[in-house]
Amino acid sequence: MGIRVKSDVYDRWIKTVSARRLLALEAGWLREVVSGFHGENLAYVGVDDTPRFLKRSQLRHPFCLGLPWQKNHPCAARVRDDAWPLPDNSIDVVVMQHSLDMSVRPHQMVREAARVLMPHGYIVVVGFSPVSLFGVLRRINLFSTRLPWVVNCVDSHRLRDWLTLLDFRIESVTPALHLWPLRLISEGSSRRVDRLLHGSGWVPGNGYILVARKTVAGVTPISPQRWQFLPVGFGGAVPAAFSDGSVSSRIPYTLRSEKVTDNES
Repeated sequence: MGIRVKSDVYDRWIKTVSARRLLALEAGWLREVVSGFHGENLAYVGVDDTPRFLKRSQLRHPFCLGLPWQKNHPCAARVRDDAWPLPDNSIDVVVMQHSLDMSVRPHQMVREAARVLMPHGYIVVVGFSPVSLFGVLRRINLFSTRLPWVVNCVDSHRLRDWLTLLDFRIESVTPALHLWPLRLISEGSSRRVDRLLHGSGWVPGNGYILVARKTVAGVTPISPQRWQFLPVGFGGAVPAAFSDGSVSSRIPYTLRSEKVTDNES
């Protein structure tokens, strides 16, 4: 599997003022989202090297999963887009902060997150919006090898379709990062503007926060069926009665399906 982001590129970007501002803004919003969840396990897969907002989690065991290019990133285990070292239905909440943007196979990563989530578990995705000012700047920097311009933005509508096909119910999609990566007079004023505009629909957001819940419908067990041949000789003709009382002998044999009830078994 190819890797879109290189380790040295990530290490340089994560220390920039723009990246720290991005993560600080998103940490505040994620803190509010995560604090409303309860359960045992929360898996974080994202670009934040120190996701302090996890300390506000109500889940008992929050932990980080590292991406292949996060070599200096402390984590419980490393994951690939198509292979997470976690059993099926074992996680209550998965938080994916720009991990889809950094992936060459975002659809497969979504499938892995869906696989490890328990029924009725939550997935939280933070992503960049391609239909935004950021999307325009990314096209201008199309041949750049630096973050954040090398990302592979996944549109929120496209992500909604993927999740719906995987039996998720979309709880909310909140536009975010209306000003970032632009800067006003100071960093402080820039952050205040983004916090003020957070969730606003009248200004296009450069990012979004999507929350969805895995709602796998329960499977109704099907009672075993006992197929019985009507008592006829092998290959003989069996009269088949119609509603008017007439019969037909053109059917060589007839199968009758009977459900086995508790009284019969």
